Amino acid sequence: MKKLAFLMLFSLALVVIGLGLSGAGSVIPEMAEHFSISYASAGRVFLFHGLGYFVTLIFGGMLGDFVFRGTLLRLGFTIVVLGFLGIVLGQSFSFLLFAFLLVGIGVGFVDCMINPVAQSLFPERPGTVLNVIHAFFGLGSLLAPRLYAVFRVQGYSFRELYSVIAAFTILTAFFFFFPFIPRNAREVSGRVIARTFTKKSFWFLGCTMLLYAAGVSTLNGWLVTYCKEYGLSEARGAVFLSYFWLGLLCGRLALALLSERLGYLTLMRGNALFGVLGTGLGVVLGVHMFWMPFLLFVSGFFLSTLVPLTITYALVTFPDISSTASGWVLFNNGLGTFLFPWLFGLVGARFGFRVVLAFVPFALFGVFLFQYLLVALGKQSTEKKGAVTGAQGRA
Repeated sequence: MKKLAFLMLFSLALVVIGLGLSGAGSVIPEMAEHFSISYASAGRVFLFHGLGYFVTLIFGGMLGDFVFRGTLLRLGFTIVVLGFLGIVLGQSFSFLLFAFLLVGIGVGFVDCMINPVAQSLFPERPGTVLNVIHAFFGLGSLLAPRLYAVFRVQGYSFRELYSVIAAFTILTAFFFFFPFIPRNAREVSGRVIARTFTKKSFWFLGCTMLLYAAGVSTLNGWLVTYCKEYGLSEARGAVFLSYFWLGLLCGRLALALLSERLGYLTLMRGNALFGVLGTGLGVVLGVHMFWMPFLLFVSGFFLSTLVPLTITYALVTFPDISSTASGWVLFNNGLGTFLFPWLFGLVGARFGFRVVLAFVPFALFGVFLFQYLLVALGKQSTEKKGAVTGAQGRA
């Protein structure tokens, strides 16, 4: 019963992360109109939001191997709440940029600490547990555009949306201030962390997540604007986007048990290829009232395992520095979130947002290639261990 309560609490934290990372894409068109700025200028929201997120992830992850993780987790929740309240109360676009920066910083601390803390409480089946709790990231990401569509139809603005999000975050943060988070299992030296950065597998994991984030954050950031470019309302575009996050939610719940049976990398490679197929067909078929939401759902369903299983693979492969490993994977996720939506906002403003969405399947194919390299590296490592064992046996 106690573990079930922990699982529910971690799931709520992932809802907050989903709301924090996925809300901006839906409100960009309204912000551009409200402050009378171009889409490219409004895209600076992604720049500031991603900057706070990805810088915090790498330093926060390493810090979590030296400092009590519970302290960093609670600090993150506090900063997220301040950022959401800043979005609600800010009257200038410059102030909103600062508020989104705070949201990115806070979400970064929460994101990189939740995974090692959850693994320390559920060490038996980390792939299954992380898939389940990360499913609720999909729920948060699904709720953001859906709520915004409802609010927009009713005549409310993005400020009302973030008022609701701020209230939910305050309620969730309250429970994390109780003393249930275990102390770090062991002390870690800086030399061990530095040595990890010399390993190819560590960099391949980072590249996998960078390209995943490049594809998904670009899709999340500019799909609503792409739909508006073809004559759909922001509310309809936000509903279309929500099908992707619905697929992500369903996929993580449905595929969670398969992760331990099929193997992390096997499932990840298959899902990456289905993601390429779904997003590629979506670009070819264009804004279609049936095919677009269907293909977005399929893409989200199969891409669902990539984040939790990449994190799980990193935690299992580098158990002595689990916070750093979690932070590294998510740092590359944040780097992709920071760079690509902003850059493709400039591309879309010049060449149209269909060109922007055409980039998504290519980025996801890159994910598959780096996963293939991880498998090849794992086989080489196994062969070397077998050779050493055989030599010892003959000796």
